[in-house]
Order: sequence, then C-alpha cells, then structure tokens
Amino acid sequence: MKALNVKERTDRPGVYVIDTRRIGINTPNYGNYATKAEAEKEAKELLAKFTLGMVVKEEVKDIKVKDAFDQFMVHQDNRKSNNEISKSHFADIKGSLNFILKYKIDGKLFENHFLGQLVKPINQDDLVQDFKKHFLGENKSKATAEKRLKHLKSFFNYCSLKRWISYNPLDKFTFGSSSDISDKSVKIQPEIIQKIIRDALPKQKLKIRSMVLLAIASGMRQGELRAVKWSEIDFDANQVKVIGAVKHSTLIIGEPKTKRGLRVIPIDVKTMSVLKEWKMKSKYSKSSDLVFPNKLGTVIGQKRFNPITKLLCEDAGVDLIRWGDFRHFFASSQLSGLGEDWAEVASLMGHAKPNFTYQQYGHYVKNEAKQEKARSASAAAMYGN
Repeated sequence: MKALNVKERTDRPGVYVIDTRRIGINTPNYGNYATKAEAEKEAKELLAKFTLGMVVKEEVKDIKVKDAFDQFMVHQDNRKSNNEISKSHFADIKGSLNFILKYKIDGKLFENHFLGQLVKPINQDDLVQDFKKHFLGENKSKATAEKRLKHLKSFFNYCSLKRWISYNPLDKFTFGSSSDISDKSVKIQPEIIQKIIRDALPKQKLKIRSMVLLAIASGMRQGELRAVKWSEIDFDANQVKVIGAVKHSTLIIGEPKTKRGLRVIPIDVKTMSVLKEWKMKSKYSKSSDLVFPNKLGTVIGQKRFNPITKLLCEDAGVDLIRWGDFRHFFASSQLSGLGEDWAEVASLMGHAKPNFTYQQYGHYVKNEAKQEKARSASAAAMYGN
C-alpha cells in the first residue's frame, strides 16, 4: 500500500497533518505535527499498524459537535421528564453548553467541528488549553467557570459512552484554587462601589437608587430582589426578610434557591432611609405589593438589570461590572467585617453550606480588624464612613 499523504495545513502554516482515509480513519486532517518529519514518521506507524490489523476501520460515522449536543439534550430532557434532574438544572446545562458551542477552536466554532477529528490524544494539550482560555477569558465568577466545565465534562462523557470519541479530554482537568480563576476583587473594591454611589446614583430616579442600594447592602440574589414585598421590609428593626425568589427564566415567584435562602438580613440606616422615601413615592406601596415592580405592578424583567449597571459605571467612570457583582461585593465586605465566620456569612448569603461560601469567597478575607458587625461592615464599605 502506498504511503499516507502528509501535508501542511493552509490555515496553520508550519503544522502538518496526515490523510488517514485510506486506512479507514475518516479524516483527511489527522493530527497536528510540528514538523513534516514527525508527521511522516507517524504516518508510517499508522500504515504499519493497519497492515498488521491493529487499526480497524471506523464503523461509526464521525458526528458534528452540534448534532451530538442535540442528542445529548434529548437525553437530558428524558432525565428531566423522569425527575432525575430538575427543570432549573436542565436549563443550566442547556445554557452553559449553548454558550460553549460558540467558542472558537482552531478558528472554527466548536459546534461546527467533527468530534472524532477534534478529540484525539494528539490534540489533548491544545484542546485543554483552548477551553481553559475561553473559560478564563469570559471573566466570570469561579462558580460560573466551574459550572461550565462540569457541564462540558458531562457532555464529553456522554459522547464517550456513545463511542463518538474514545475518551473525555477534560476528565482530569480542574481549575485548582480560587486564584486560578479570573478574580473579581479588583472590580468590586469599596472605592469602586463608593464612586458609583457618590457620583452615579444621584443622577438616577429614586426607584433605581433604592434598588441598587438594597442590592449592595443585602447581597440578595437578583431573583430575590425582584420578589421582595413591602411586608418583608422591617423599617423598625432595619432588616429585610427573604422568603421568595423569581424562578429562573420565568416571572413566577417561588421559594428561594436553597432552604437557607429563607433568611433575615440587617440593613444599614442610610439604605433604609432611601427605601422609606421610595415607599412614600411609589404607587405600589401596600404591604402585599412588590418593592420594585414594573409599571403594571408585576415582576420586573431580568433584562432590566445589566443595562442599569452599565449606565452607572459609565457615569462613575469605572470599569464595567455586572449586577451580580453587587452580591460578590456584599460577600467580600462581610468577610472583611466578620472575619472567617463562614457560618454567619453563609447565613447572610443564603448558601446551603458554609463550605460553599469558603470555596467561593475565601480569597476575599483580609488580615485586618474583624470585630465589625454585619450592618456596619456594609455601611462602611458603601458610604466610606
């Protein structure tokens, strides 16, 4: 049998590939070799193995990543129908993978690659580095990056079971410690929040001012903030009760994300004063009314939030942050004030376990005075007092 053809890639000069279709491996671009000599040596070994019967013709036609994803989601939908996973977990899987499908690997969208051509031992290191670069390049929280990685690993495991690939290329990959993930601490230093409160918030309507201040002072999740009612704001005790949350991708108010999401959060006096002013001016001020409704008095849409932070950051002259960063800031300010009292901070955050709080926010703890109580910690960080 003639030697297998070796050629230089047109899209990546200096990288050589092998046309292995002659021996039943259905790809004209097998491998990525740094020199032509390396590619020719591998081509000879593959040809020798084929001659000895060690390379078997592929019985399964290579499948595109997008087609594999569609089948994977059918499988997940069946799991949802059988109550093996929740609707919210299903939505998380779909959302994460839809985002990952748009990553570019070797200049082409991940969803447009053929799995068998992409996932091979020869590509292992490059593939891991490509995905790592994308995860870190999003500048998301550690939790988001790890969630994306978990769902991608699950997808590759499924593909391996279907025998579209021979192994999971990310099986042993982890992000390691918190410092390996893009760190949001620079964005949410007290000076940044103070600048937003001092220079940008006064230009906003009272409703927006109230909403932003309560988000910063309480660390409530966005869904919890959208669900809070006036009956849950205690102006005498200066605190807010969290008893509900808008369910993901809906306008329906249900229970908080976790059982410990049911909690009472102390709020500083300045923020409570602004809330009191907003209640007096809002046309929806009955105890059963939402604190921050839309114009019709019903649940405000999720898409309203990030445009608010974008405008605030532009007015304050600071780098762009997301609405969720207010919650991260609350966590960091509480840890600075309460020290390593993980149980108390977890309670304020509504986390199911203190260990989760430690994993997410342990790198925010500073070696400074830790005697401040929760309310004074937030107030000092917000207003610079």
